[in-house]
Amino acid sequence: MITKFQLILTFCLCFLFLSITMSFAVEMFKISEYGNGKQIWFEAEHFDERDPNKVYKLGKEEGAKVPTDGAYGDIVTNIGGNGWLRYNFDISHAGGEAGDWRFIGRVKNPNNHSDWLWVLGADGDEIPKEKPGHFLKDVDIIFEENTPAWDWVRTGIFGADGGTVNELQDGENVMIIYYRQSSNLVEYDVFLWSSDLEYEPTDEDYENAKVATLPVNPKGLLTTTWGNLKNR
Repeated sequence: MITKFQLILTFCLCFLFLSITMSFAVEMFKISEYGNGKQIWFEAEHFDERDPNKVYKLGKEEGAKVPTDGAYGDIVTNIGGNGWLRYNFDISHAGGEAGDWRFIGRVKNPNNHSDWLWVLGADGDEIPKEKPGHFLKDVDIIFEENTPAWDWVRTGIFGADGGTVNELQDGENVMIIYYRQSSNLVEYDVFLWSSDLEYEPTDEDYENAKVATLPVNPKGLLTTTWGNLKNR
């Protein structure tokens, strides 16, 4: 026979579990249909996971760098050395389908300190546990551009695509930014993926994009989505 104490304990445990689940369940992102395609936008600080040493840090929240005026919320910068950032995103929430998409970033990067971009499926069928050793060509480079003020950078290496165009999968995708040259001179503000490879975003486009929510991106925590993707 269930006692009153057992009922109360069960209720408390259920409430605690629900609270934990809800606390880490939702982050903000935006969707749009500009140009001839779909877009999904998310701010750089909303990463799902980063390297254990936290080489990439939040500018304002973690005291790594005061964001340059005009940033949307906080920024991410590299305090020096090898590290990485992982983002889960679901293109189906933007009405997108598998195919070639372009990665674009709103960044400030005065000395073209670039990084590597790895994408699940396009660069490998399993999420690497360590920094992949295949970064030998320009094809994986992002943000190798002189960007002294906030700008939407759509190319990877001095006007060429570099690592920006990748084949995304239906539904959930994973991207990882790995250190190459980035430093605390670099500020990452907003990232987006566009199925229109020629689309050129503006600040106004981002501001007018539709706000949506997705149950991913709990900072520093692994999710069911992460587990499912890892086993693909």
